[in-house]
Amino acid sequence: MAELAESLCTLRSRRNALAYISSLPSELLATIFTYILEEQVFNRCRGVPRPGAPTCEIVMHVCRHWRQVALACPTLWAFIDHAPARRLTIMLERSKTAALVVLYTSSHLHCIVQALSQLPRIKVLQLSVSSRDVDRISDCLSSQPAPLLETFKLYVLERPGIVRPISDAIFQGRAPQLRSVELIQCTFSWTSSIFSGLRTLNLRQTGATLSQLLSVLRRMPGLEQLMLEALSTSSGDAEVFDQIPLTRLKSIALNSSTVQSTISLFSHLALPVDVKITLDLTQLESPQSFYDLSSAMYKNHDESGPVIRSLSISLMNKSFGVQLSTSMAFKCEQMWNPHDDDTRLSLRFHCDTFIIQPAIIFDMCRMVPHRYIQRLLVSSFLNLPADFWRTGSADLRGLASIHLNRNHIGGLIATLQSGGPQSSDIAYPSLHALELMYVNFGCDQPKALRDIVTMRARRGVGIRKLRLVDCWNLMDGGVQLLKAVTDVDWDGHQAAWEPLSGRR
Repeated sequence: MAELAESLCTLRSRRNALAYISSLPSELLATIFTYILEEQVFNRCRGVPRPGAPTCEIVMHVCRHWRQVALACPTLWAFIDHAPARRLTIMLERSKTAALVVLYTSSHLHCIVQALSQLPRIKVLQLSVSSRDVDRISDCLSSQPAPLLETFKLYVLERPGIVRPISDAIFQGRAPQLRSVELIQCTFSWTSSIFSGLRTLNLRQTGATLSQLLSVLRRMPGLEQLMLEALSTSSGDAEVFDQIPLTRLKSIALNSSTVQSTISLFSHLALPVDVKITLDLTQLESPQSFYDLSSAMYKNHDESGPVIRSLSISLMNKSFGVQLSTSMAFKCEQMWNPHDDDTRLSLRFHCDTFIIQPAIIFDMCRMVPHRYIQRLLVSSFLNLPADFWRTGSADLRGLASIHLNRNHIGGLIATLQSGGPQSSDIAYPSLHALELMYVNFGCDQPKALRDIVTMRARRGVGIRKLRLVDCWNLMDGGVQLLKAVTDVDWDGHQAAWEPLSGRR
């Protein structure tokens, strides 16, 4: 039987050798494996769950040839993703001197300590640890230099009690390639010079005061991405700082921070005119606090910069947001999308109740330099009154397109119906395109909209394009009224509004 099994194994090997992929040179096959591994590393470092077994183990079990190629490719064994102790020992041995990518949580503390013994070889290090293990991990991080380290993330899983900050001796002060640092719920001593070369800094709930943060940023002239969460000011922030120039900064994002702490931060920073700003803040205390915030963000309106062409407004029960984009092709599918490359400012406030004057929203736009807003997108489950739309008309005279999402249109219709005999007296005099999505029509509103289109056409400011998508209570008869006076793009959706079903 043993001879028969050996013969079958030999036959399978010969059959596999006839496959086209077996004719690839071993070096090329190893390169393919490495590309697959790099994609897995990219996804895992961004939180995407691992699809299954490690790549190195998968290719090892395909055939003898692939196994030989895998064993001769140290890079394939250099991605250590929560490997248990036995596998970790094997991977450290087979990776030889290749640069390591290490991802672990505190449930593998023994493995973390073993992996950190190879600190001089680690290129990417992401650790999620318990607060009770922070001191031990800190000692390991300070035991050796990290000459290859490029990315470092440390997440303390529970809010620590009295834990000594991770000291300046981390990496023994030698991490010359370090470019990205993310710290979550852990305290740090920032006087070390190893952070001076950072390009990306992400601090979440670290307890750092504004003075400490500004002191850190002063030593990071090449910083390009800055993300902060739960920034707050304290009585210890009275120290006066000159403005800190961050001339290479491309984006800055603040989450769960107070308006006042955000104003204090921006007032101490000198930022490029084209920096991308994302703010997700607590309640707006008063209109004056917004004006103070805008003045801190935009200190010099005369500098040349990108032209703002689109405005997106999102109004919900306990929050409202404003986004400004340089693109007319602003994505309307995601009404809050701060990651869009063309979005230069994303500003959202959370509040206990929705009490806000429409003027404040449009004042936000007025304070932003280089604006020529031609497209307005509004998303809201609230019934926006005519006062909202009249204020918008006064501020956005060059508006060419309105996209309304999930809203009643009574206030907009009342505003478009108003105006004097001259075209300049008409609301939104430059408006020529109207897009309505998930809008709940009233009985007489198709006819009222038709009359508006007709009136505007007589005065030379016609609405030349009307797009209707998934609208409720809009039947074929109402659409035909509109088609008689303008170009209508309708998806054919005919359904009555069903408030009890929750359907939209």
